[in-house]
Amino acid sequence: MIQITIDKDAQDNGLANMIKDLLAQNITNHPEREKDAKALNGGIVIDANDIEVSLTLICKNGHIHIKNGVVEPYKLKITTASDNIMKLNMLKIRFGLPYYFDKAGREVLAMLFGGKLKIKGLLAHPIMLTHITKLFSVM
Repeated sequence: MIQITIDKDAQDNGLANMIKDLLAQNITNHPEREKDAKALNGGIVIDANDIEVSLTLICKNGHIHIKNGVVEPYKLKITTASDNIMKLNMLKIRFGLPYYFDKAGREVLAMLFGGKLKIKGLLAHPIMLTHITKLFSVM
């Protein structure tokens, strides 16, 4: 069973609470994604640069602990405006991978290539990025 917890210092972080609820709901609705949560090992930063709020998902052995701010070391850092974070949730999963060939997928690619979405560690940790994308997807 996957555990998702929020650090004491992140309990007032609205983004942290939103991400916790989203992950818990998506794993409940798509139990097959538990294996993606178990495959994550390391830190993932989510930085909502427009509202100057960030958090770090510390992932290890099926436990996701959410901490306030940027906690190093991390493997991935996703930086975008807060409203774009929700757009990442609209990516569909097809054949076990994020699907970029519909409207939602093309919008994410446009943000990435247009500089509105930055992913540090994209090339170094593509499998980790795929796992977290699948966990974020509500589709």
